[in-house]
Amino acid sequence: MKKVTILFSVFIASCLSLRAEELLLQQYAAKYKFPQGSAMSEVNVVFENGVLQLNSSMGNSSLEKTADDKFYMPSNSGTISFIRNDAKKITGIKFDVQNISLDGIKEEKEISGTVEPVPMYKSTFPIKNLPAMLTGQGGD
Repeated sequence: MKKVTILFSVFIASCLSLRAEELLLQQYAAKYKFPQGSAMSEVNVVFENGVLQLNSSMGNSSLEKTADDKFYMPSNSGTISFIRNDAKKITGIKFDVQNISLDGIKEEKEISGTVEPVPMYKSTFPIKNLPAMLTGQGGD
């Protein structure tokens, strides 16, 4: 029983670690705009299927994390750095690709009066039985 408990604890810890890494990568997802006259006007950084990806009019590329706020773009042998303000909020992006350096500003989403929906999770476990199981009263 002790081995099962330890194994279960390790499994939970690894799941939480993966979830934390996903949340960390999701913070970079946004649209970044470049100054007028730049080689490209904007890029979208998206987090899909566990991978951070950059999409632009010049092509798409996955991003590989190399350090805090720094990524390698294998398709162009370039580097991407995310810029933070004093409050540690991401405010921009810096490209260094093939002797071209561009600085972009994060486009903030407009705040509307609507609230984003909370994701719904479905479970096969009958939640109505949980309180009784926790108190030792049994279930259906």
